[in-house]
Parts: sequence; structure tokens; C-alpha cells
Amino acid sequence: MSNAILNDLPEDVLMDIFSRLPVKTLLQFKSVCKSWYDIIKDPVFITKHANRSNHGNNGYLAVTRRDDTFGSTCLISLFSFETFREIYNITIPSKKEHSKAPFRIVGSCNGVLCLNVSKIGDTNFLFNPATNEFKELPKPDYPVNDLGENKILLYIGLGFGHNPETNDYKLVRISFCKKMKESFYSTVDVYSLSTNSWRRKDKLVHGTISGNTFSKGDLNGALHWKGAIEKKKVIHHIIISFNIRDEVHGYIKLPAGIELDNKDWHPFVRNGLLCIVVVSSRRQYEPRFDTWVMNEYGVEETWTKQWSLGPLLARNLVGCGRNEELLFAASTRMYLYDLQKIKPPHDDILDGDILGSNFVDKIEVVNHIESLVTIEGTKVYVKRRKRSWFRENQFLLFVIFLKIISLTLCLLKIKYRV
Repeated sequence: MSNAILNDLPEDVLMDIFSRLPVKTLLQFKSVCKSWYDIIKDPVFITKHANRSNHGNNGYLAVTRRDDTFGSTCLISLFSFETFREIYNITIPSKKEHSKAPFRIVGSCNGVLCLNVSKIGDTNFLFNPATNEFKELPKPDYPVNDLGENKILLYIGLGFGHNPETNDYKLVRISFCKKMKESFYSTVDVYSLSTNSWRRKDKLVHGTISGNTFSKGDLNGALHWKGAIEKKKVIHHIIISFNIRDEVHGYIKLPAGIELDNKDWHPFVRNGLLCIVVVSSRRQYEPRFDTWVMNEYGVEETWTKQWSLGPLLARNLVGCGRNEELLFAASTRMYLYDLQKIKPPHDDILDGDILGSNFVDKIEVVNHIESLVTIEGTKVYVKRRKRSWFRENQFLLFVIFLKIISLTLCLLKIKYRV
């Protein structure tokens, strides 16, 4: 179809056609003519394109990994939803003081990644790899807690979300604040992209985030964290939620009768349902993972135990595929388990498909798409590298090289002795 014929089409038809195209093609189309440029830059079109991408099958799994075995520059690796093979990786464009920092992925919304490099959640970035926009966010003006950052063990929860009603992107930080009336409370700080500023919510959250963690459950417009409430010196495990639209926090009770003392557990979202995974036992560093699903959001009685998997050579569940796939991490290595191929009762399963190694410690995996969403950041040079067998196997090649050198020296010694 020629450009002349395309130009004769109604704008809404052109917009529908363009919304089905990849970002790379659309960026090239911006230079064709002014009318195409106007369509592609239109916020209505950008939203339409992102919504179509969110419901398509061309998404990615985004995960942070090291540049090489001995280096510390961070990359964002993108894995295909369909094949779970690495498509390419992107160098994170950051200042020199952050270039060797352990970048972690807080979340991904409509093609925008939120990255963090600080334990107290005050150094954060937004990054759209498709448009090469990179934005360092201002630091909050508020202290993490009233007791001083060095006087108490900090529990920080971060979450990244989008309010479609105002088309605003928000970063939420929940942090321990103070003890009152034999219980503990947390403060909530919210960053808004539309104002490029932070503000502190007046109402305190009863309870606290359990450990430094990112929200793995963006569901029904709300973020979810593993949390706890103390009442009369008794700890009660609970899921703490925060609605992005109205900025109101809430609580979701866990399955009745579940034992969580001295067990690691985390909420996550799978197939549009809120779930929790519990490390139920550890046998020689090979844990077993139990999962409960809340079939009706917010209704405690609908919790159902779905499956028990393991023991596994893994440390924790880090993400999910579009179907029955589960992603587990063991230090800097990531494994894939496909429940459609592994039949119940899932006993004595040790090995999964290895998706790669050389990831940063505390692996985070998020669902990601490519989009034209702007974050009003700086255009940066982004280096993209396709999957390289040599790069992925540098350590193995180095070991082989050392073995060859050692063998050569041994042969030389034998030769001269003879």
C-alpha cells in the first residue's frame, strides 16, 4: 500500500493500523510526513498502542543482569514471552556514580521501567528503552522514619503503577515510621510523574512492610506487599495494599489456618488473580513452594491451595509467564518450570530449564512491553546487543583457556624431562 493511499484513509483508520505496529517502525514513520508525525505523537494514539500491546503476545520478561562475568555494568535483558529466549539486552544509561550500582527493577507499566539503586528507596529512575528516554527522579524531602535512618532496621516497600483516569505514573514508598499504642506504623510517600515531585500522605499505615521488597502484585489498580501488623505484641501476617487511583491503603487477610512462622512468603499476581507463595520447607537448601490463590479479590474465604512444587534447586519465585510457566531464581541463575508439562503432585522436581546465569543477586522479573509513552526524560544513547553465545559463556571459555594452558605446561614438562 503506497503512502498516497494511506494518506487518503481516515485518521481513525490510520490510527488503528499504526497501533498494531512495533515501536521501531512507528519511530521511522514519524519522519514520513507531518500528518503521520501528529498521529504518532498524539497521546490518545500512544495510549491506544500501549493498551493493544498489553493485551498482545509480543511482550517481554525484563530482568537485570551483569554486563559480563567480571564486570559490574548493569544491563536489562529482555526475554520473549513465547520462547523464553533472550532477544537482546540494553545497557542502562546512568551517571558514573551509578554505573556500578546494583540496579533493581521496581516495576514496569506501559513500557516504562522503574529502577532503584538505594536501600532506602530514595534514588530511583524511569526508563523507556524503546524511546531511549531516561529520567532520574528527585529524592523525597521526607526522612524514612522519625528515629533516624541509622537507628533502626529499615523496612522499605516500593511499587510502581499507573492511574489511567489521570494518565499519571506513580512511585509509592512505604517505610517504617514509629511505634504507637503497642503497635507499629508506616508512612507513605508518593511520587507523581505529572508534577515530578513527592508528597507524604497524612494518614499512617497501621503495620509495616516485612523486609525490603517491591510490589509483585499490581492488580485491580492496587499494589501489594508482604506485611505485618502488631497487636498487643502479637505479630499478624497480612498483605498491605495501596490503590493507585484514590491513594488509599488496605489489608487483605491470608488463608485461614496457614502457618507462616519462620517461613518466607510473598504475594504475586498470576493469571489475573492474587496469589501467595510460601516456602514451606527446606531440605538441604532445596525448598518446597506452596501456592494459594484468591479466586475472588478481597474475599478471604476464596483462598484455595493450588499446588505444591518441589523440592527445587531454587531460592525464590520471581515471576510468571503468560500460561502455566513459573520462574524461580537461585542466586544469579534463573529457572523455568512449566506446570503444563509437570504433572501433579509435582514431587521430587529438581531441575528446570535454565534461562541463563550472570543475573544480579536478588533477581526481579517483570512483564514488559515496548511503547511510545513519554516520561519527559532525557534522550540518551542506548546500546542494544543481541544475544551472544560468546558473551554468555565467557566464564566457561576462560576456564577452558586456563585448562589448556595448564595442560600445555604439563606436556612441556614431560617433553623436557624425556
